[in-house]
Amino acid sequence: MKSILKILATTALVTPAAAWAQDAVAEKEGGLAEIVVTAQKRAEGLSDVPISISAVTGETIEAYGQTNLESVSSSIPNLKITQTAIANRIAIRGIASGDNKGFEQSVAMFVDGVYYGRDQLSRMPLVDLERVEVLRGPQPTLFGKNAIAGAVNVVSRRPTNDFEGSVSASYEFEHKEARITGVLSGPISENIGARVVGYYRDMDGYFFNTRQNGNEPNVREAFVRGIVDFKGDGPLSADVKVEYADFKTKGQPREAYGPVGIYGLVFAGPLFVETNEDYVRADGGYQSRNKIFNSVLNANLELGDHTLTSVTGYLDYNVKETIDVDFVNPALLDGTRQSEDYRQFSQELRIASPGDQPFNYIAGVYYQNTKLGLTDHVQFNPFFFATPFRALGDTANDRVYSQKSDLISVFAQGEISLTDSLRLTLGARFNHESKTGSRALAVNRGPLSLAAMPAIIDPAVIGTFRALNIEAHNISGKLSESSFNPMANIQYDITDDLMFYASFARGSKAGGFDIRGNSLPTSTTVSTPGAFVFEDEQADNFEAGLKYKTRDVAINISAYRTKYRDLQTNVFDGVLSFNVRNASGAKTQGVEADMRWAVDDHFTLSGAIAYLDFEFTNFPLGQCFFQQVPDNGTFCSYSGKRNALTPKWSGNLNGDFKHEIGGNLEFGFNLNADFSSSYIAAANLDPRTQQSGYVKMGARLSLGHINNNWTVALVGRNLTNERIMQTAGGLPLATTFTGGRGIAYSAIYDRPRNIALQFDVKF
Repeated sequence: MKSILKILATTALVTPAAAWAQDAVAEKEGGLAEIVVTAQKRAEGLSDVPISISAVTGETIEAYGQTNLESVSSSIPNLKITQTAIANRIAIRGIASGDNKGFEQSVAMFVDGVYYGRDQLSRMPLVDLERVEVLRGPQPTLFGKNAIAGAVNVVSRRPTNDFEGSVSASYEFEHKEARITGVLSGPISENIGARVVGYYRDMDGYFFNTRQNGNEPNVREAFVRGIVDFKGDGPLSADVKVEYADFKTKGQPREAYGPVGIYGLVFAGPLFVETNEDYVRADGGYQSRNKIFNSVLNANLELGDHTLTSVTGYLDYNVKETIDVDFVNPALLDGTRQSEDYRQFSQELRIASPGDQPFNYIAGVYYQNTKLGLTDHVQFNPFFFATPFRALGDTANDRVYSQKSDLISVFAQGEISLTDSLRLTLGARFNHESKTGSRALAVNRGPLSLAAMPAIIDPAVIGTFRALNIEAHNISGKLSESSFNPMANIQYDITDDLMFYASFARGSKAGGFDIRGNSLPTSTTVSTPGAFVFEDEQADNFEAGLKYKTRDVAINISAYRTKYRDLQTNVFDGVLSFNVRNASGAKTQGVEADMRWAVDDHFTLSGAIAYLDFEFTNFPLGQCFFQQVPDNGTFCSYSGKRNALTPKWSGNLNGDFKHEIGGNLEFGFNLNADFSSSYIAAANLDPRTQQSGYVKMGARLSLGHINNNWTVALVGRNLTNERIMQTAGGLPLATTFTGGRGIAYSAIYDRPRNIALQFDVKF
């Protein structure tokens, strides 16, 4: 911890880093705009919130052409959102849930007060937002049970007091991306206002799939939202929001690379796999269709000086995907399919005292009911007839999973002013959750398998699958768990402009059921039995920081140390698949800093920087990478090692210049850079998947009316054309077909250089 404090002190003196969001109008006489966030269920200035937090305004998201949380995350240190073959990972400070739909998310995501707990929802389009807040570290009291690594809070824009409208359109030339957004907002009557937004996006893609003869990822997104609010003369105010999104993708930004050993000799001729890193690929394709419906009713009742708030939410989404999970041109596992159907109802009631008293508090109750259904069809193609695994030809294993859960929580948080300069905050949340789950797996034979000559008998098929630790089974179970998560925070105003804080928080993440298990935990006919139930995980976080704010400068610095226990971990079964165990622990510590500086009335400099020290403290059952010598039976211990996707250093720097040029015109120029040190991109820590450090440049050149009635801009992203691996891993079945003497890799890459023309008009 001493080394962390030394870094903290050094950073405070020399590091220009920044949280670069603004959601209030700047003071007319110049200086910095006030950043207002609702991270603690109250409207507060960013410099007044005693936690490590970044905020990105909707104006910034629109100006930079960012379309979803993944694109936003590249500009927020220690937040990393990536897409894998079958899931999405949201990580803060190196902690994320693995690729299993049975996991709750380590980073809790909220949209307008409603919990979005499924990983697929991170792909949701970001449209007409007030801001996105990112809270780092466990957030147990106000954000609930599963915010063990942090929380992402998305806030939509609300209806305006005056009628207004806008149309925003852009076109990116290289990847043929077109976007258009239309907004209407204003009063319907004296007490009722409304806001309606529609959005459409279409992109051709930036990889070329020779087998599909088309560019990828090919994206189509449609989105509509309506909000109606009521503000009467009495104590009651309310608003209702309804939104629907339909977005589909064909293809992934994935490419094979890095053949090792005899891989290139085996996968040659009719089995040829192209491994040049040139944005050209060949495989059986990927298709994903997502539909999301969300409705929220917020009501506030003034009870004297107190406010009673009700948040009622309903969320319904489904996704259907077809995936070539071998990622190569030969038809090995083409046609694999998965689907997810999820419904959630939630109700929160909370009471809040006035925010300017010697003792301020928030207390409430929360209820959530969810229903989840999943299917998973893994297809073994006729290709296998010509291999030593002939019995797998034209077969499939089909998995069906269903789950129901009920969660109830009680929470309270209070702040007492011990002196005019010293405040103490205490809070806690009690959670009780019950889950039921069932999983069924069947092994099915297609017509080519049944008609094969010479004949393939059922015992041969069953035996071959058992050799892969896969067998037909049915299993169900119940899980009931309770958790108590306290927090404490002390704040001291050193001066009117400088505040010090120190905090402790205990977080937890719910247990559950292994959706992707391939056999019973009690099986005696496979070499490594499967898994079903896994328990919750816990974290203890210590944090200290400084918050400084004057008219022209704002600086936030924090140092943290978090210990995680019983991490829910995918453990390799030694053949093909993974089983979920509470099999690891980890320690993360580091420093995060941000700064904004209004150099003058026309130029603002901002940025952010983060240092992350990640170490697995107890992970003996890691998967060995190719040619790695096991040091624990058939496993390789990860204890003492860094996790994947955890660069030591990351951050951004941003310069924004605006100036009147006469004729009611304003010229704007923005230059921004996102940077990262090197990291390993594969979950098995294979050094062949190392991503080198990089600096990714962006810029925006604009001309518009001084009152923002219209703006024309050129927006450039990744102008240095950095080739950045988001995730990577060995190609499935590569070592199987090379007899353990060769391998190649595949990776999902960030978008290359692109330049868009933007046009915005407001009325």
